[in-house]
Amino acid sequence: PIRAGTSSTGMVAGALTYPEFKQESWNYPTGDLAGDQRHRSRLWVNYRLPWVNGLTLSALQTLTSGIPYGGGNMTNAATPSGIDPRPYVTNPGYLTPPTGSVTAYFYVPRDAFRTDGEKRTDLSVMYNRKLVKTLEVFGQLQVLNAFNQFQLCGCGATSVFTNGGGFNAQTINQAILTSVTTPARFQPFNPFTTEPVQGANWDFGPTFGQAQNRFAYTTPRTVRVTFGVRF
Repeated sequence: PIRAGTSSTGMVAGALTYPEFKQESWNYPTGDLAGDQRHRSRLWVNYRLPWVNGLTLSALQTLTSGIPYGGGNMTNAATPSGIDPRPYVTNPGYLTPPTGSVTAYFYVPRDAFRTDGEKRTDLSVMYNRKLVKTLEVFGQLQVLNAFNQFQLCGCGATSVFTNGGGFNAQTINQAILTSVTTPARFQPFNPFTTEPVQGANWDFGPTFGQAQNRFAYTTPRTVRVTFGVRF
């Protein structure tokens, strides 16, 4: 997998933009990307009851590993938690050299933390019956997360029409406080010569690693019923 930057294109573009004001070790370091999920499995079984024509029982087991988050700065230009390099660089002639709000600094490795893996069991009952040659009725009962298991996985469903399982690390708080975000509390430092000290130059936000909303957790037990006619 690509391991430095948000993508191969983004990595090159970012490295070549204002290169005098950044350094690989803290601006685009090597590490697992936010989408690097090492293990994902879907195990399912269907069983058609021989004594009830048209009735099928199904089970789906989801097992995944977590994804990395919390690299100190999400490499998003709108994230004002980086470092202001301007006092420590002789401007070679840029009209608007980059400020701290647009200069990423990874205070911890980009893959320092990982979400929980998802463990979820879904069950369903499907019944279909043919009325005439070209007309069939059907109905299905689904129980998502039948055992109501919860993990801080960033994989909760955002609506009743989705099953969840898609990962969104932004549902987990990743705020890191720095001299850019909290100048009254933290001291600036020279990123090219000085190793930042936690507590003096930066620190984790008070709710770092905690859920931002309910979507940070596994989709809760959900019952869905569908029915219709095929012709």
